[in-house]
Amino acid sequence: MSIMHCSLLSLGCVFGFTPANEQTTMTALRALKIAQRRLRPEVRAKLLSVSSARTDESLVPEAWRFVFLDQATSGHSRVVTVAAKTSSEHPDTVEAFSSSKSDDLDILHPITQNKFLVDSDKVLEQIREASKLKGILAAEYRLLQPRSGREPLWHLFLYGQEQEPVASFVIGARSGDIELNGHGDKKILCGA
Repeated sequence: MSIMHCSLLSLGCVFGFTPANEQTTMTALRALKIAQRRLRPEVRAKLLSVSSARTDESLVPEAWRFVFLDQATSGHSRVVTVAAKTSSEHPDTVEAFSSSKSDDLDILHPITQNKFLVDSDKVLEQIREASKLKGILAAEYRLLQPRSGREPLWHLFLYGQEQEPVASFVIGARSGDIELNGHGDKKILCGA
């Protein structure tokens, strides 16, 4: 290995990049650690939601969006998006919230991060084991803390051919318990 190659690898390690042949899936927990590096210590612990954009047929997200409670900003929140190799911060959180009605600060509660043990890759793995995923072309992930004080919950939405929702699951971020959501009924499929 040349000195130049070693120097570039060291520089990449400093900035959080890994060579292409050593990269693994950017899970939600890995992306959260990157997002938290961009924030003041008092904001890091106030995670309100985690979400991904719709994926491709692999069902693995390429970017994660984190919303943190930050009373020092005009929108009282800070949004950090972490892509597979980079992260970017959107300081104008008012615009970020006005574009998405699902992020309502009045109903979001800080996620108990020490109870956030089941990562996004494990969620997908459990869903694949518990159900048949034929005809699924995209997925969307969301992690929220319910008001009831229960464990944080993953919501996984699966989309089919016409981009219509085919199924949705709720997975405990600590227990790994899976519930199938559909037409008002909930059915527990399995527990971790």
